Amino acid sequence: MAALLVGLRLKQLGRSLTRSPWHIVGLVFGALGALWMLGLVAVGAVGLRLAPEGVAPLVLVLVTSVAVVGWAVGALLSSTDESLAPERFALLPVRARQLLPGLALAQLLGIGGVATAIALALLLIAWSASVPALVAAIVMLPVALLTCMLGARVLSGVLARTLASRRTRDVATVVLMVLLISSGLLLSVVARAIAESASVQALLEQAAGVLAWTPLGATAGVPAAIATGDWLAAGIRLVIALGTVALLWWAWGAQLAARLVEPVQASGGGRVRSGGIVDRLVPATPTGAVAARSIRLFRRDPRHLLNAIATLVLPLILVGTQVASGVLVPELAAFLPLIMALIVGQIAQLALAYDKDALALHVLTGVPGRADRAGRLLAMAIVLGPSIVLASVLVSGITGRWDLLPASLGASVSTSLVAAGVGIAVGAFLPGRAPAPEQGPFGRGSSGGAQSFAAMGIMLPVIAVAGAPATVLAVLGVVWMPWLGWLALPAGLAIGGVAVWLGIRIGGDRLDRAWPEVLAAVSSD
Repeated sequence: MAALLVGLRLKQLGRSLTRSPWHIVGLVFGALGALWMLGLVAVGAVGLRLAPEGVAPLVLVLVTSVAVVGWAVGALLSSTDESLAPERFALLPVRARQLLPGLALAQLLGIGGVATAIALALLLIAWSASVPALVAAIVMLPVALLTCMLGARVLSGVLARTLASRRTRDVATVVLMVLLISSGLLLSVVARAIAESASVQALLEQAAGVLAWTPLGATAGVPAAIATGDWLAAGIRLVIALGTVALLWWAWGAQLAARLVEPVQASGGGRVRSGGIVDRLVPATPTGAVAARSIRLFRRDPRHLLNAIATLVLPLILVGTQVASGVLVPELAAFLPLIMALIVGQIAQLALAYDKDALALHVLTGVPGRADRAGRLLAMAIVLGPSIVLASVLVSGITGRWDLLPASLGASVSTSLVAAGVGIAVGAFLPGRAPAPEQGPFGRGSSGGAQSFAAMGIMLPVIAVAGAPATVLAVLGVVWMPWLGWLALPAGLAIGGVAVWLGIRIGGDRLDRAWPEVLAAVSSD
Protein backbone atom coordinates (compact mmCIF):
# COMPACT_ATOMS: atom_id res chain seq x y z
CA MET A 1 0.00 0.00 0.00
CA ALA A 2 2.85 2.37 0.83
CA ALA A 3 4.45 1.84 -2.57
CA LEU A 4 1.09 2.37 -4.25
CA LEU A 5 0.49 5.71 -2.52
CA VAL A 6 4.01 6.92 -3.19
CA GLY A 7 3.61 5.97 -6.84
CA LEU A 8 0.29 7.81 -6.94
CA ARG A 9 1.95 10.91 -5.52
CA LEU A 10 4.70 10.77 -8.12
CA LYS A 11 2.17 10.25 -10.91
CA GLN A 12 0.25 13.32 -9.73
CA LEU A 13 3.45 15.34 -9.92
CA GLY A 14 4.31 13.95 -13.35
CA ARG A 15 0.83 14.63 -14.69
CA SER A 16 0.94 18.23 -13.51
CA LEU A 17 4.24 18.70 -15.32
CA THR A 18 2.90 17.33 -18.61
CA ARG A 19 -0.11 19.66 -18.69
CA SER A 20 1.89 22.78 -19.40
CA PRO A 21 5.55 23.67 -19.91
CA TRP A 22 5.00 26.51 -17.45
CA HIS A 23 4.60 23.92 -14.69
CA ILE A 24 8.06 22.59 -15.52
CA VAL A 25 9.47 26.12 -15.45
CA GLY A 26 7.83 26.68 -12.08
CA LEU A 27 9.31 23.45 -10.72
CA VAL A 28 12.77 24.44 -11.94
CA PHE A 29 12.56 27.86 -10.30
CA GLY A 30 11.21 26.26 -7.13
CA ALA A 31 14.13 23.83 -7.08
CA LEU A 32 16.59 26.69 -7.64
CA GLY A 33 15.03 28.60 -4.75
CA ALA A 34 15.29 25.54 -2.52
CA LEU A 35 18.94 25.07 -3.50
CA TRP A 36 19.64 28.71 -2.66
CA MET A 37 18.06 28.28 0.78
CA LEU A 38 19.98 25.05 1.35
CA GLY A 39 23.16 26.88 0.42
CA LEU A 40 22.45 29.42 3.13
CA VAL A 41 21.83 26.57 5.59
CA ALA A 42 25.18 25.01 4.66
CA VAL A 43 27.01 28.31 5.15
CA GLY A 44 25.27 28.78 8.50
CA ALA A 45 26.16 25.25 9.58
CA VAL A 46 29.83 25.82 8.77
CA GLY A 47 29.71 29.10 10.68
CA LEU A 48 28.25 27.35 13.72
CA ARG A 49 30.94 24.67 13.46
CA LEU A 50 33.59 27.38 13.74
CA ALA A 51 31.74 29.37 16.42
CA PRO A 52 32.81 29.36 20.09
CA GLU A 53 31.87 26.34 22.17
CA GLY A 54 28.26 26.30 23.31
CA VAL A 55 26.89 28.52 20.55
CA ALA A 56 25.99 25.75 18.07
CA PRO A 57 23.68 23.73 20.40
CA LEU A 58 21.91 26.93 21.42
CA VAL A 59 21.22 28.02 17.84
CA LEU A 60 20.34 24.54 16.59
CA VAL A 61 17.66 24.06 19.24
CA LEU A 62 16.09 27.36 18.15
CA VAL A 63 16.37 26.48 14.44
CA THR A 64 14.78 23.06 14.93
CA SER A 65 11.92 24.61 16.89
CA VAL A 66 11.36 27.15 14.12
CA ALA A 67 11.28 24.32 11.56
CA VAL A 68 8.52 22.51 13.47
CA VAL A 69 6.51 25.73 13.76
CA GLY A 70 7.12 26.46 10.08
CA TRP A 71 5.61 23.14 9.07
CA ALA A 72 2.59 23.88 11.25
CA VAL A 73 2.12 27.28 9.60
CA GLY A 74 2.47 25.63 6.21
CA ALA A 75 -0.30 23.21 7.16
CA LEU A 76 -2.55 26.17 7.97
CA LEU A 77 -1.80 27.86 4.65
CA SER A 78 -2.38 24.76 2.52
CA SER A 79 -5.01 22.94 4.59
CA THR A 80 -7.44 22.94 1.64
CA ASP A 81 -4.87 21.73 -0.89
CA GLU A 82 -4.54 18.03 -0.04
CA SER A 83 -3.94 15.97 -3.16
CA LEU A 84 -4.08 12.81 -1.01
CA ALA A 85 -6.85 13.85 1.38
CA PRO A 86 -8.42 10.98 3.39
CA GLU A 87 -11.80 11.67 1.77
CA ARG A 88 -10.41 10.42 -1.54
CA PHE A 89 -10.12 6.92 -0.04
CA ALA A 90 -13.46 6.88 1.79
CA LEU A 91 -15.13 4.54 -0.73
CA LEU A 92 -12.23 2.08 -0.85
CA PRO A 93 -11.99 -1.01 1.41
CA VAL A 94 -8.89 0.18 3.29
CA ARG A 95 -8.19 0.94 6.92
CA ALA A 96 -6.36 3.91 8.37
CA ARG A 97 -3.40 1.82 9.52
CA GLN A 98 -2.90 0.63 5.94
CA LEU A 99 -2.81 4.18 4.60
CA LEU A 100 -0.66 5.79 7.28
CA PRO A 101 2.82 4.62 6.14
CA GLY A 102 2.14 5.45 2.51
CA LEU A 103 0.64 8.85 3.27
CA ALA A 104 3.59 9.67 5.53
CA LEU A 105 6.10 8.79 2.80
CA ALA A 106 4.08 10.71 0.22
CA GLN A 107 4.11 13.81 2.44
CA LEU A 108 7.87 13.53 2.97
CA LEU A 109 8.46 13.20 -0.79
CA GLY A 110 7.11 16.69 -1.39
CA ILE A 111 9.39 19.67 -1.94
CA GLY A 112 9.04 20.68 1.70
CA GLY A 113 9.87 17.22 3.01
CA VAL A 114 12.92 16.74 0.81
CA ALA A 115 14.22 20.25 1.52
CA THR A 116 13.75 19.79 5.27
CA ALA A 117 15.55 16.44 5.23
CA ILE A 118 18.51 17.90 3.34
CA ALA A 119 18.60 20.94 5.64
CA LEU A 120 18.65 18.73 8.75
CA ALA A 121 21.44 16.68 7.17
CA LEU A 122 23.46 19.84 6.48
CA LEU A 123 23.06 20.91 10.09
CA LEU A 124 25.02 17.81 11.08
CA ILE A 125 28.10 19.84 10.12
CA ALA A 126 27.46 22.07 13.12
CA TRP A 127 27.22 19.04 15.44
CA SER A 128 30.53 17.59 14.23
CA ALA A 129 32.53 19.40 16.93
CA SER A 130 31.54 16.59 19.30
CA VAL A 131 31.49 12.98 18.10
CA PRO A 132 28.89 11.79 20.64
CA ALA A 133 26.67 14.78 19.81
CA LEU A 134 27.08 14.07 16.09
CA VAL A 135 26.03 10.44 16.53
CA ALA A 136 23.02 11.54 18.57
CA ALA A 137 22.09 14.14 15.94
CA ILE A 138 22.24 11.50 13.20
CA VAL A 139 19.94 9.24 15.22
CA MET A 140 17.52 12.10 15.95
CA LEU A 141 17.39 13.36 12.35
CA PRO A 142 14.50 11.10 11.22
CA VAL A 143 12.73 11.79 14.52
CA ALA A 144 12.95 15.54 13.86
CA LEU A 145 11.67 15.09 10.31
CA LEU A 146 8.74 12.98 11.50
CA THR A 147 7.93 15.55 14.20
CA CYS A 148 7.69 18.29 11.58
CA MET A 149 5.52 16.26 9.22
CA LEU A 150 3.26 14.64 11.82
CA GLY A 151 2.70 17.90 13.69
CA ALA A 152 1.60 19.57 10.47
CA ARG A 153 -0.73 16.69 9.55
CA VAL A 154 -2.35 16.54 12.99
CA LEU A 155 -2.89 20.30 13.07
CA SER A 156 -4.39 20.19 9.58
CA GLY A 157 -6.70 17.37 10.67
CA VAL A 158 -7.79 19.21 13.80
CA LEU A 159 -8.76 22.26 11.77
CA ALA A 160 -10.28 20.34 8.84
CA ARG A 161 -13.86 20.27 10.13
CA THR A 162 -13.66 23.80 11.50
CA LEU A 163 -12.42 25.18 8.19
CA ALA A 164 -15.00 23.20 6.22
CA SER A 165 -17.44 26.06 6.78
CA ARG A 166 -17.04 28.78 4.15
CA ARG A 167 -17.58 31.61 6.61
CA THR A 168 -15.14 30.24 9.19
CA ARG A 169 -12.59 29.51 6.48
CA ASP A 170 -12.81 33.02 5.07
CA VAL A 171 -12.49 34.68 8.49
CA ALA A 172 -9.52 32.48 9.42
CA THR A 173 -7.87 33.22 6.09
CA VAL A 174 -8.22 36.98 6.48
CA VAL A 175 -6.90 36.90 10.06
CA LEU A 176 -3.96 34.72 9.06
CA MET A 177 -3.14 36.96 6.10
CA VAL A 178 -3.14 40.08 8.28
CA LEU A 179 -0.83 38.32 10.75
CA LEU A 180 1.52 37.31 7.96
CA ILE A 181 1.60 40.83 6.54
CA SER A 182 2.25 42.17 10.04
CA SER A 183 4.98 39.61 10.76
CA GLY A 184 7.69 42.02 9.63
CA LEU A 185 6.52 44.64 12.11
CA LEU A 186 6.23 42.06 14.89
CA LEU A 187 9.70 40.69 14.19
CA SER A 188 11.11 44.22 14.15
CA VAL A 189 9.59 44.94 17.56
CA VAL A 190 10.89 41.65 18.97
CA ALA A 191 14.36 42.17 17.48
CA ARG A 192 14.57 45.66 18.94
CA ALA A 193 13.45 44.40 22.35
CA ILE A 194 16.10 41.68 22.24
CA ALA A 195 18.78 44.12 21.12
CA GLU A 196 17.93 46.49 23.98
CA SER A 197 17.98 43.72 26.59
CA ALA A 198 20.88 43.51 29.00
CA SER A 199 22.21 40.22 27.63
CA VAL A 200 21.08 38.91 24.28
CA GLN A 201 22.92 35.63 24.74
CA ALA A 202 21.35 35.04 28.14
CA LEU A 203 17.90 35.64 26.69
CA LEU A 204 18.52 33.22 23.82
CA GLU A 205 19.95 30.66 26.23
CA GLN A 206 16.80 30.84 28.33
CA ALA A 207 14.59 30.40 25.25
CA ALA A 208 16.64 27.46 23.96
CA GLY A 209 16.72 25.92 27.43
CA VAL A 210 12.93 25.93 27.59
CA LEU A 211 12.39 24.77 24.00
CA ALA A 212 14.80 21.85 24.43
CA TRP A 213 12.36 20.35 26.96
CA THR A 214 9.35 20.73 24.68
CA PRO A 215 8.24 18.71 21.64
CA LEU A 216 9.39 21.60 19.45
CA GLY A 217 13.08 21.37 20.29
CA ALA A 218 13.53 18.05 22.07
CA THR A 219 15.03 16.39 18.99
CA ALA A 220 17.86 18.96 18.98
CA GLY A 221 17.93 19.04 22.77
CA VAL A 222 19.22 15.45 22.90
CA PRO A 223 22.56 16.10 21.11
CA ALA A 224 22.77 19.50 22.83
CA ALA A 225 22.66 17.80 26.24
CA ILE A 226 25.16 15.15 25.15
CA ALA A 227 27.52 17.89 23.93
CA THR A 228 27.60 19.28 27.48
CA GLY A 229 27.90 15.84 29.08
CA ASP A 230 24.42 15.88 30.64
CA TRP A 231 23.34 12.32 29.81
CA LEU A 232 20.36 12.34 32.16
CA ALA A 233 18.84 15.37 30.41
CA ALA A 234 19.58 13.73 27.07
CA GLY A 235 17.70 10.60 28.12
CA ILE A 236 14.66 12.54 29.31
CA ARG A 237 14.59 14.63 26.14
CA LEU A 238 14.85 11.45 24.08
CA VAL A 239 11.75 10.13 25.81
CA ILE A 240 9.97 13.43 25.11
CA ALA A 241 10.95 13.35 21.42
CA LEU A 242 9.98 9.72 20.86
CA GLY A 243 6.80 10.12 22.89
CA THR A 244 5.85 13.13 20.77
CA VAL A 245 6.25 11.16 17.55
CA ALA A 246 4.27 8.22 18.95
CA LEU A 247 1.47 10.47 20.17
CA LEU A 248 1.29 12.39 16.88
CA TRP A 249 1.28 9.14 14.90
CA TRP A 250 -1.62 7.83 16.99
CA ALA A 251 -3.52 11.13 16.69
CA TRP A 252 -3.06 11.24 12.92
CA GLY A 253 -4.26 7.66 12.63
CA ALA A 254 -7.36 8.43 14.70
CA GLN A 255 -8.13 11.47 12.55
CA LEU A 256 -7.64 9.47 9.36
CA ALA A 257 -9.92 6.68 10.59
CA ALA A 258 -12.64 9.20 11.48
CA ARG A 259 -12.44 10.96 8.11
CA LEU A 260 -12.63 7.65 6.22
CA VAL A 261 -16.05 6.86 7.72
CA GLU A 262 -17.25 10.47 8.07
CA PRO A 263 -15.64 12.56 5.33
CA VAL A 264 -15.19 16.28 5.81
CA GLN A 265 -17.28 18.15 3.27
CA ALA A 266 -16.79 21.83 2.57
CA SER A 267 -19.95 23.90 2.87
CA GLY A 268 -20.79 27.01 0.89
CA GLY A 269 -21.46 30.51 2.08
CA GLY A 270 -24.67 32.10 3.16
CA ARG A 271 -27.33 33.87 1.16
CA VAL A 272 -26.34 35.71 -2.00
CA ARG A 273 -27.67 39.23 -1.79
CA SER A 274 -28.49 41.56 -4.64
CA GLY A 275 -25.89 44.03 -5.81
CA GLY A 276 -27.78 47.16 -4.74
CA ILE A 277 -25.35 50.05 -4.71
CA VAL A 278 -22.85 48.10 -6.82
CA ASP A 279 -25.17 48.14 -9.82
CA ARG A 280 -25.62 51.90 -9.44
CA LEU A 281 -21.89 52.55 -9.39
CA VAL A 282 -21.26 51.18 -12.86
CA PRO A 283 -22.85 51.80 -16.28
CA ALA A 284 -25.40 49.40 -17.80
CA THR A 285 -22.96 48.13 -20.43
CA PRO A 286 -20.83 45.01 -20.88
CA THR A 287 -17.99 46.91 -19.25
CA GLY A 288 -20.23 47.81 -16.32
CA ALA A 289 -21.43 44.21 -15.96
CA VAL A 290 -17.85 42.93 -15.76
CA ALA A 291 -17.00 45.67 -13.27
CA ALA A 292 -20.02 44.87 -11.08
CA ARG A 293 -19.10 41.19 -10.99
CA SER A 294 -15.49 42.02 -10.10
CA ILE A 295 -16.56 44.39 -7.32
CA ARG A 296 -18.73 41.67 -5.78
CA LEU A 297 -15.78 39.29 -5.90
CA PHE A 298 -13.65 41.77 -3.96
CA ARG A 299 -16.25 41.54 -1.19
CA ARG A 300 -17.23 37.85 -1.30
CA ASP A 301 -14.09 36.03 -2.43
CA PRO A 302 -11.32 35.92 0.23
CA ARG A 303 -8.68 35.74 -2.49
CA HIS A 304 -9.72 39.14 -3.83
CA LEU A 305 -10.48 40.52 -0.37
CA LEU A 306 -6.96 39.77 0.83
CA ASN A 307 -5.51 41.50 -2.22
CA ALA A 308 -7.48 44.61 -1.32
CA ILE A 309 -6.36 44.42 2.32
CA ALA A 310 -2.71 43.88 1.36
CA THR A 311 -2.78 46.87 -0.99
CA LEU A 312 -3.59 49.23 1.87
CA VAL A 313 -1.87 47.53 4.80
CA LEU A 314 1.54 46.70 3.32
CA PRO A 315 2.93 50.26 3.02
CA LEU A 316 1.57 51.09 6.47
CA ILE A 317 3.30 48.02 7.91
CA LEU A 318 6.58 49.14 6.33
CA VAL A 319 6.19 52.58 7.87
CA GLY A 320 5.38 50.96 11.22
CA THR A 321 8.51 48.82 10.92
CA GLN A 322 10.61 51.95 10.44
CA VAL A 323 8.94 53.61 13.42
CA ALA A 324 9.48 50.52 15.59
CA SER A 325 13.15 50.32 14.61
CA GLY A 326 13.64 54.04 15.25
CA VAL A 327 14.96 54.81 11.75
CA LEU A 328 11.95 56.56 10.22
CA VAL A 329 12.97 58.84 7.35
CA PRO A 330 9.94 60.91 6.24
CA GLU A 331 11.37 61.57 2.76
CA LEU A 332 11.76 57.83 2.19
CA ALA A 333 8.47 56.88 3.83
CA ALA A 334 6.61 59.20 1.46
CA PHE A 335 7.46 56.84 -1.41
CA LEU A 336 6.54 53.59 0.36
CA PRO A 337 3.04 53.67 -1.22
CA LEU A 338 4.84 52.96 -4.51
CA ILE A 339 4.94 49.34 -3.36
CA MET A 340 1.19 49.26 -3.85
CA ALA A 341 1.79 49.53 -7.59
CA LEU A 342 3.41 46.09 -7.61
CA ILE A 343 0.34 44.58 -5.95
CA VAL A 344 -1.99 46.42 -8.32
CA GLY A 345 -0.03 45.18 -11.33
CA GLN A 346 -0.13 41.58 -10.14
CA ILE A 347 -3.85 41.76 -9.36
CA ALA A 348 -4.50 43.03 -12.89
CA GLN A 349 -2.26 40.37 -14.43
CA LEU A 350 -3.89 37.50 -12.49
CA ALA A 351 -7.48 38.72 -12.90
CA LEU A 352 -8.30 36.04 -15.47
CA ALA A 353 -6.59 33.27 -13.49
CA TYR A 354 -8.72 34.02 -10.41
CA ASP A 355 -11.86 33.30 -12.44
CA LYS A 356 -10.82 29.72 -13.19
CA ASP A 357 -13.72 27.84 -14.86
CA ALA A 358 -16.06 30.79 -14.29
CA LEU A 359 -14.30 32.59 -17.13
CA ALA A 360 -16.40 30.42 -19.45
CA LEU A 361 -19.27 32.82 -18.69
CA HIS A 362 -17.42 35.58 -20.56
CA VAL A 363 -16.50 33.27 -23.42
CA LEU A 364 -19.98 31.80 -23.93
CA THR A 365 -21.79 35.14 -23.68
CA GLY A 366 -19.42 36.80 -26.14
CA VAL A 367 -18.05 39.51 -23.86
CA PRO A 368 -15.75 41.73 -25.96
CA GLY A 369 -12.13 41.55 -24.88
CA ARG A 370 -11.88 45.30 -24.39
CA ALA A 371 -15.03 45.29 -22.25
CA ASP A 372 -13.49 42.58 -20.06
CA ARG A 373 -10.26 44.52 -19.64
CA ALA A 374 -11.99 47.85 -19.04
CA GLY A 375 -14.51 46.35 -16.61
CA ARG A 376 -11.83 44.78 -14.45
CA LEU A 377 -9.86 48.02 -14.39
CA LEU A 378 -12.99 49.97 -13.44
CA ALA A 379 -13.59 47.61 -10.52
CA MET A 380 -9.99 48.00 -9.38
CA ALA A 381 -10.30 51.78 -9.56
CA ILE A 382 -13.45 51.73 -7.40
CA VAL A 383 -12.09 49.27 -4.82
CA LEU A 384 -8.34 49.91 -4.76
CA GLY A 385 -8.20 53.57 -5.85
CA PRO A 386 -9.30 54.97 -2.47
CA SER A 387 -6.76 52.71 -0.73
CA ILE A 388 -3.91 54.17 -2.77
CA VAL A 389 -4.93 57.73 -1.92
CA LEU A 390 -5.59 56.85 1.73
CA ALA A 391 -2.18 55.20 2.12
CA SER A 392 -0.38 58.36 0.99
CA VAL A 393 -2.50 60.48 3.34
CA LEU A 394 -1.87 58.16 6.30
CA VAL A 395 1.87 58.00 5.66
CA SER A 396 2.05 61.80 5.55
CA GLY A 397 0.05 61.94 8.78
CA ILE A 398 2.26 59.37 10.55
CA THR A 399 5.45 61.18 9.56
CA GLY A 400 3.95 64.63 10.19
CA ARG A 401 5.20 65.85 6.79
CA TRP A 402 2.07 67.03 4.99
CA ASP A 403 4.25 68.97 2.56
CA LEU A 404 5.29 65.62 1.06
CA LEU A 405 1.69 64.57 0.31
CA PRO A 406 1.53 65.96 -3.28
CA ALA A 407 4.73 64.16 -4.26
CA SER A 408 3.63 60.94 -2.56
CA LEU A 409 0.22 61.04 -4.25
CA GLY A 410 1.69 61.83 -7.66
CA ALA A 411 4.22 59.01 -7.56
CA SER A 412 1.89 56.35 -6.15
CA VAL A 413 -1.14 57.17 -8.33
CA SER A 414 0.97 57.42 -11.49
CA THR A 415 2.84 54.18 -10.89
CA SER A 416 -0.34 52.32 -9.89
CA LEU A 417 -2.14 53.42 -13.06
CA VAL A 418 0.81 52.38 -15.20
CA ALA A 419 1.04 49.04 -13.37
CA ALA A 420 -2.68 48.42 -13.86
CA GLY A 421 -2.47 49.17 -17.57
CA VAL A 422 0.60 47.02 -18.10
CA GLY A 423 -0.82 44.19 -15.97
CA ILE A 424 -4.16 44.13 -17.77
CA ALA A 425 -2.33 43.85 -21.11
CA VAL A 426 0.24 41.26 -20.05
CA GLY A 427 -2.42 39.19 -18.27
CA ALA A 428 -4.14 38.49 -21.58
CA PHE A 429 -0.95 36.83 -22.86
CA LEU A 430 0.32 35.34 -19.58
CA PRO A 431 -2.73 34.85 -17.32
CA GLY A 432 -0.73 32.92 -14.72
CA ARG A 433 -2.15 30.54 -12.12
CA ALA A 434 -4.29 31.15 -9.07
CA PRO A 435 -5.75 28.92 -6.37
CA ALA A 436 -9.28 27.66 -6.92
CA PRO A 437 -12.04 29.43 -4.96
CA GLU A 438 -12.51 26.45 -2.62
CA GLN A 439 -8.77 26.39 -1.82
CA GLY A 440 -8.55 29.94 -0.52
CA PRO A 441 -5.71 32.41 -1.14
CA PHE A 442 -2.95 30.03 -0.03
CA GLY A 443 -3.85 26.98 -2.11
CA ARG A 444 -1.88 25.56 -5.00
CA GLY A 445 -1.02 28.33 -7.45
CA SER A 446 -1.15 31.15 -4.89
CA SER A 447 2.24 32.41 -6.06
CA GLY A 448 0.95 32.85 -9.61
CA GLY A 449 3.14 30.15 -11.12
CA ALA A 450 5.98 30.51 -13.59
CA GLN A 451 3.82 32.60 -15.94
CA SER A 452 3.36 35.21 -13.24
CA PHE A 453 7.10 35.22 -12.60
CA ALA A 454 7.76 35.78 -16.30
CA ALA A 455 5.05 38.42 -16.42
CA MET A 456 6.66 40.35 -13.57
CA GLY A 457 9.95 40.24 -15.44
CA ILE A 458 8.21 41.92 -18.38
CA MET A 459 6.11 44.32 -16.35
CA LEU A 460 8.70 45.74 -13.96
CA PRO A 461 10.94 47.40 -16.59
CA VAL A 462 7.92 48.84 -18.41
CA ILE A 463 6.42 50.18 -15.17
CA ALA A 464 9.77 51.67 -14.14
CA VAL A 465 10.27 53.45 -17.47
CA ALA A 466 6.68 54.62 -17.98
CA GLY A 467 6.28 55.76 -14.38
CA ALA A 468 9.66 57.49 -14.26
CA PRO A 469 8.55 61.04 -15.28
CA ALA A 470 6.04 61.43 -12.46
CA THR A 471 8.32 59.68 -9.96
CA VAL A 472 11.27 61.91 -10.89
CA LEU A 473 9.11 65.02 -10.46
CA ALA A 474 8.01 63.71 -7.07
CA VAL A 475 11.59 63.03 -5.97
CA LEU A 476 12.71 66.49 -7.13
CA GLY A 477 9.78 67.97 -5.23
CA VAL A 478 10.99 66.27 -2.05
CA VAL A 479 14.73 66.99 -2.29
CA TRP A 480 14.83 70.21 -4.32
CA MET A 481 11.83 72.38 -5.23
CA PRO A 482 8.59 71.51 -3.38
CA TRP A 483 6.37 72.95 -6.13
CA LEU A 484 7.56 70.20 -8.50
CA GLY A 485 5.69 67.71 -6.33
CA TRP A 486 2.42 69.35 -7.37
CA LEU A 487 3.27 68.63 -11.02
CA ALA A 488 3.77 64.93 -10.33
CA LEU A 489 0.04 64.24 -9.90
CA PRO A 490 -1.25 65.69 -13.21
CA ALA A 491 1.74 64.26 -15.07
CA GLY A 492 1.08 60.88 -13.49
CA LEU A 493 -2.61 60.97 -14.33
CA ALA A 494 -1.82 61.75 -17.97
CA ILE A 495 0.82 59.03 -18.31
CA GLY A 496 -1.30 56.54 -16.37
CA GLY A 497 -4.32 57.30 -18.53
CA VAL A 498 -2.35 56.51 -21.67
CA ALA A 499 -1.05 53.27 -20.11
CA VAL A 500 -4.57 52.19 -19.16
CA TRP A 501 -5.90 52.99 -22.65
CA LEU A 502 -3.13 51.00 -24.32
CA GLY A 503 -3.57 48.13 -21.86
CA ILE A 504 -7.28 47.86 -22.64
CA ARG A 505 -6.68 47.89 -26.40
CA ILE A 506 -3.76 45.44 -26.42
CA GLY A 507 -5.21 43.06 -23.85
CA GLY A 508 -8.73 43.23 -25.26
CA ASP A 509 -7.64 42.50 -28.82
CA ARG A 510 -5.59 39.56 -27.59
CA LEU A 511 -8.61 38.09 -25.76
CA ASP A 512 -10.83 38.44 -28.81
CA ARG A 513 -8.35 36.30 -30.73
CA ALA A 514 -7.62 33.73 -28.01
CA TRP A 515 -10.57 33.36 -25.60
CA PRO A 516 -10.58 29.51 -25.83
CA GLU A 517 -6.82 29.26 -25.25
CA VAL A 518 -6.97 31.61 -22.26
CA LEU A 519 -9.90 29.67 -20.77
CA ALA A 520 -7.98 26.40 -21.13
CA ALA A 521 -4.89 27.93 -19.53
CA VAL A 522 -6.64 29.29 -16.43
CA SER A 523 -8.85 26.21 -15.97
CA SER A 524 -5.99 23.70 -15.73
CA ASP A 525 -4.54 22.81 -12.32
